[in-house]
Amino acid sequence: MKKASALIYALAGLLAGALLTLVVTYSLIPALSSRDAHEDSGTVSSSNAALTDAALETAEYFKSSDYEALAAIVHPDYGVVFSPFATVNLASNLSFTAKQVENFGESTEKLIWGVRSDSGEPISMTVGDYLANYVVDRDYTASPVITVNYTLRVGNSRENVTDIFPGAGFVDLCYPGTQESEYSDWSILRLVFEEYDGEIRLTAVIHSQATV
Repeated sequence: MKKASALIYALAGLLAGALLTLVVTYSLIPALSSRDAHEDSGTVSSSNAALTDAALETAEYFKSSDYEALAAIVHPDYGVVFSPFATVNLASNLSFTAKQVENFGESTEKLIWGVRSDSGEPISMTVGDYLANYVVDRDYTASPVITVNYTLRVGNSRENVTDIFPGAGFVDLCYPGTQESEYSDWSILRLVFEEYDGEIRLTAVIHSQATV
C-alpha cells in the first residue's frame, strides 16, 4: 500500500511539473493575430511628419535591440504582426504581445515565420535571426527614401497592407536600389501604425524586397 501511495505521489508531482512547464512555455509562444482583416481599431490622423518620426524611432529600437522601448509602442490589444513579405496573412503571420516583444532578447527557440518564396521551404529562425534577416538587414534608420502611405517599389508579392489594416498609417523606409543592378537590389522595411487612446502604436512590421 505504501509503495502504491508513493507511486501516486510521484506521478502527481511529475504531472504538476509538466503542467507548469506547459504553462510557462505557452506564455512564450507567439500567436496568430486575434484581429480580423478589415477591422479598423483606430484611424490614424497623425501627420506625415509624426508617422515618419515614429517609424525612425521604431527602426532605431530594432537596430539597438532596445526591446523594452519597442514593447512600449506595441499595440496593446492586437500586439504586432511580423510578415517577411509584402503580402500580410493574419492566418499565418506571427503576432507578439508587448510583453513578448520585451523578452525578444532572451528568446532562443526557432519559430516558423512563413515560407520562402523561392524554395517553398519554411522560414525557421529564432527571433534574433529573423530580425537580422528581415528587419535590420540594412540600416533603415538611414534610409535614403522615406514614404508615408505610399509604396515606391513593388515586387512579386501582392501589396495588401491597406486591405488588412484599413485606417492605419504606414511608413516605408526604403533603399530604392542602385542603377548598376538595374534597381533589382531594393528593399523596404514597412512599419504600420494605428492610434490607441490618441497615441501612435506599432501594429505590423513588414519586409519587402526585389524577388526573382
